[in-house]
This record gives sequence, structure tokens and C-alpha cells, in this order.
Amino acid sequence: MSSSAHPVSRLSLPAFSDRPWFSLLLIAAMAVAFLWCSGHDEQRCAQLVLLAILAGAVIAGRGAAQAVSGMRPAARMCLAAFFTLGAISVSMAFSLRHAIYEWSILLLLLLAAALLAAELARTGKGGLQAVLVCMGVACLLHSLRVLLMYAAALTSGVQIDMHVLAVGFSNVRFLNHTQTALLSLIVLLCLQAPKRTVIRRTWFALAAFWWALLFVSEARATILAFGAAGVAVLLLRRSHARALLEMMALTALAGVVVYVLGFILLPLLAGLGSIGVPSNVVARTAADPSSGRTLLWKLALQLIAAHPWLGVGPQHFAHEGAKLYIGAHPHDWLFQIGAEWGVPALLCLLGAIVLGVRALAGSGKRIAAEDVHNQQILAALLMACAAIFVDGLFSGVLVMPQSQLAIALVIGCAGGWLRSLDAGMAPPAPSPAARIVTAMLAAAALCGLVWSVAPDFMRHARGDAPTPAEKAINNKGNWPRLWEAGYF
Repeated sequence: MSSSAHPVSRLSLPAFSDRPWFSLLLIAAMAVAFLWCSGHDEQRCAQLVLLAILAGAVIAGRGAAQAVSGMRPAARMCLAAFFTLGAISVSMAFSLRHAIYEWSILLLLLLAAALLAAELARTGKGGLQAVLVCMGVACLLHSLRVLLMYAAALTSGVQIDMHVLAVGFSNVRFLNHTQTALLSLIVLLCLQAPKRTVIRRTWFALAAFWWALLFVSEARATILAFGAAGVAVLLLRRSHARALLEMMALTALAGVVVYVLGFILLPLLAGLGSIGVPSNVVARTAADPSSGRTLLWKLALQLIAAHPWLGVGPQHFAHEGAKLYIGAHPHDWLFQIGAEWGVPALLCLLGAIVLGVRALAGSGKRIAAEDVHNQQILAALLMACAAIFVDGLFSGVLVMPQSQLAIALVIGCAGGWLRSLDAGMAPPAPSPAARIVTAMLAAAALCGLVWSVAPDFMRHARGDAPTPAEKAINNKGNWPRLWEAGYF
């Protein structure tokens, strides 16, 4: 009997390890934020718990170290310089707790993406497909939640606005930021599903509904980002991008129909006012094209000019910008990093991004022209990355908890898929030094995160009211950064 038990145990372990468990855990955290969290602070708490778990996995395992070791040396050097300069900036900041939080969470998000990349490289095509499907299901369930709320409002004769449609989010823009990162992947699911099947129609309907939400919420930055991303993907992949771009266009057109019928005509037929009309976008753009961002950008440039080398400290735009009462971040990730981390750190981060995108775009040379499946994946990943880059020039896509997780998922999927193209080659084993350094960085980031948020975590998880000190600084409304009361 003992001899028969050993083969069973040997077979069960690989079956367990071949599942993308940490990737699915990240999606589970996103599903929690979609379905059960109410507002920015609860979403932040769910994100922090997830990152703490993933940090433990990075410390205990070798996956993240393996992914980091597989990076190009120049990219590793750029990221190392970025976080080193950031650590120096943290040490000189006005509020050490706020600065070290920002440094820690960005490092943990990067390590989480590396962990996902190593996992998806190991699990291959099946793992990536499972992750994308589970991500789509989470988005689908949230959309059904929105529809149920909307149907209840219509039948009750309650007039709602576009912000109410962002169920679970403190602001509709925070939902838009998440859509920026994930909509391309939903369209990919639709594109790769068997034709004329319920599954394909379901993904198509979800993509169309997400487009409709973008239209009704007047998400100009996100729509602009997809337009620019489409042009970039067309230039990079040419005929190989045709199928994805056609599906993006078809779902967008269907989204226009859903928008007109569901959010304009249906409320009018129910005796209510329409939820947003196209003329609102035109009028708002004509009155103030930047929607107040010009003041934020001017302040960011002033901070860069005054503190060009190390910035004012990570997250410290929320301290310097409190006098404007417009935003706790500059609504531009270039200005955000430049003003808070310094220009040298910004250049290092840009270098890492350029090298990463170059590696992703260059992978097309390793894919056969007739390999439609991988050609579509590459086009979708490039679309998602380009949309995130462009939207971040006008929004807080790099700041909000759900969009941060979505970006980590995209980066992890891209890195894992790139590695999976080398299926015939054994992944490089990380050296003991690489494992030690990666574990030490994860431990430092985890300790910094715990130390910075521990005093306030339970209070925000319970949804307690802001303290008198928070109210005094955020007396004209909350502009989220770490917590919803973003100014400090």
C-alpha cells in the first residue's frame, strides 16, 4: 500500500503547482473590490491585504526573483535606480509615513506583477486563458450589479446620475481607470471565443456595456487613450492588429447603441431625465478643456522646478496641493513622479517602460504569421499598455487601488506571456544572491507598508468618519490618494 501511495502524491503536486493560484488570488481581490467593497477606502484595504499575502509569497518563493532575473539588465538597472532614488526622497520627505507608503506599494505592485509573470510563464497558455476568463467573470458580475441597481432605480422612479452607476466606487472616474486597463483584455476574450456561441456573445455584451459606461460617464481621457492606443497598435502590428481593432470598433459601436437606448431613451420613456447627453461633453470641453487640470499641472511644474533632483517626496503632492482643493495627485503620472520622486527617478522609470514595451513589441518577430492566437494576445497586451500610458497623462490611473491591481495584472500577463514564448527553453534559475535581494526588498516594502497604514487600517476598513484633523484639511471635499481623505 505504501508503494502505491507515493506515485499518487507525486502526481498530485505538479497538478497543484500548475495552477496560477497567485494570479487568481489577485483577481479574487479585484472581485471583492468590485462586488463587496463600498468606496475607495474599503477597496484600498482589500488591496493592502492582497499585497501583504503576495509579499509573503515573494519572500518564501523564487518566482518573483526568477522573473526579475529574466529582465534585461538595463531594465533591472533602471528600476533599481528608480527605487533607490525614491528611498532617498522618502528619507527627506515632510511625512515619512506617507512617503514610505507610496514607495512600498509601488515596489510591492511591481513584485506582485513579477510573481504573476513567473507563474503564468510556468502554466503557459492554459494558465493565461484561465486568468483572463476569471478576470472577465469578475467584470461581468460587477456589470450585472450595476444593471440590477439601474433597473431598481428605473422601476422606482428614482433619477440617478453617472456617478451612481459606478457601484462600489467613490467616483465614476475610478471605475473608468480600471476599464482602461481591462477593456482590451475583455475584447480579446470575445475575439478568441468560438464564433456564434453563448460565450462569445456574453463577452461581446460585456465589452459593449463597458463602452456604454465610458460614454455615459463622459470618460474623455479613457476614450482618447483607446483611440491613441489603437493607432499605436496599428503602426506596430499592422495587419496582425486588424482583428482586434475591428472587434474594438464593433463593441464600441454596440456600446453607442446601448448608451442611447439604455441611458437616454429608456429613462425618458420611464418619465425621468436622461443620464448624460453628448452635448454635455461638448459643453464641458468647451468651457474648460482640462477640467481644472491646468492648475494641478502648473503646481507640479513649480514643484519640479523647486525640487528637480529628489522631488518633494512620494505621495507629497497630496500635501503640497491641499491649497488647491482640486486633486491629491496631478492627474498626470509623468508630473506625479517628476514632482514627487524627482526628474532622475522619472527618467529611470521611463527607461524601464521603454525597454519593457520594446521587448513586448519586438516579440512579434518570434510569432509565426499564421499563429493567430498569439498575434491577437500581443495586439491586446500592446493596446492595454498603450491605453494605460496615455490615460495616465490625464488621470489617476496610477493612483487608485483597483486600477493599480489591474495594471499589475496586465504587466504580469505580458511578462508571463513573453516568457511562455520560450516554451522549449528552461527559465533561468535565479542566483542565491538574486533570491536574497528580492526577498529583502519584499520584506522592506512589506514592513514599510504595515508601519505606514497600521494606525489607520481598521478605522478605514470599518468605514469610520474622518478624524477632526482629516476634516480640517479636507474641508472642501475628499480627493483620494492613500485614503479617501487624501490631503495631509
